[in-house]
Amino acid sequence: MRRRAIAGVAVIGALTVAGVIVLVLHRGPGGAASPEAAVAGYVAALGAGDRGRLEDIADPDHDASTEIPDRLRRLGSGRLVVTGTAIGTTESDHLRPVDITGTVGGSPYSERLWLYRHDDRWFIALGPHRDARR
Repeated sequence: MRRRAIAGVAVIGALTVAGVIVLVLHRGPGGAASPEAAVAGYVAALGAGDRGRLEDIADPDHDASTEIPDRLRRLGSGRLVVTGTAIGTTESDHLRPVDITGTVGGSPYSERLWLYRHDDRWFIALGPHRDARR
């Protein structure tokens, strides 16, 4: 009886560890369902100073490891006040430019970012393309 109890506890422990690993490795689809949702998520994440959300929406083909902390420092936690966004088109249905305008600390701000679609999810290119580092 004691061996069964120990074996049961071991099985439950192993299943718990496996469940945690699955949750950590598979956080969801990432990105956003549309270009508009990607931009809104980006702006909201900056406003909230939410590094995790920025990582989630960052294009996986780009190395955002330096870019995200820099953006949070310069633009995060309410420093960027967005007054307009304009999503453009390209010849590709997997790539779109977005122009963001506003103010940072009372000074004018404008920037063009690029949106990339992967498997029907939209991401924002933050940092250099991973292939460019070779």
